[in-house]
Amino acid sequence: MRTALAALLLTFLLEGAAATYRIEPTPESSFTLEVYKTGLWSGRKHVFRFERYRGELQFDPEHPQNSRARFVVDSASAVCKDDWVKPSDQKKVLAYTLDEMLAASKYPEIIFESTAIAAPSGEHFQAQGNLTVRGVTKPVTIDLAVKAARPDRIQLEGTAEIRLKDYGLKPPSAALGAIGTKNEMLLRFVLFAVR
Repeated sequence: MRTALAALLLTFLLEGAAATYRIEPTPESSFTLEVYKTGLWSGRKHVFRFERYRGELQFDPEHPQNSRARFVVDSASAVCKDDWVKPSDQKKVLAYTLDEMLAASKYPEIIFESTAIAAPSGEHFQAQGNLTVRGVTKPVTIDLAVKAARPDRIQLEGTAEIRLKDYGLKPPSAALGAIGTKNEMLLRFVLFAVR
């Protein structure tokens, strides 16, 4: 792993410039949102996989702080991947998410734009930036790692915590509160940036 990253960094150093990469869905990539349940369903989670997204990464390995990223997700591309609810309930969960939580028809895009990138250690990075959901923009920190790299392709794996209340959303509940949803959700991704 470190050898691959070192080779990538050496290539960039020899070229003496940052490179621009594009990010698009591939068969190996994934971009999911995990929504955790409370009450009677505590310990379970809804998993939504987004199938359409695009991004651009300007990566400067010699000066990571100069790197920049912009990432756009198609709100309506979410698919519910739960394996613990009936198919009919899956449809209801997805409809509620798209219509009520994401308001996908009114806000078709979820957008992340980095404001600062730091490299605290080796292949691990922290990307701070602004995340816009439902027209509301809030700061967010993404922890990510370069899992595999070569000069023309970088694999990025990361997570970020997102809070519903930050975007003016009340965590859903049902059965008089016996079933609920945590305020904190986890964004998890494996993405491939191609030069």
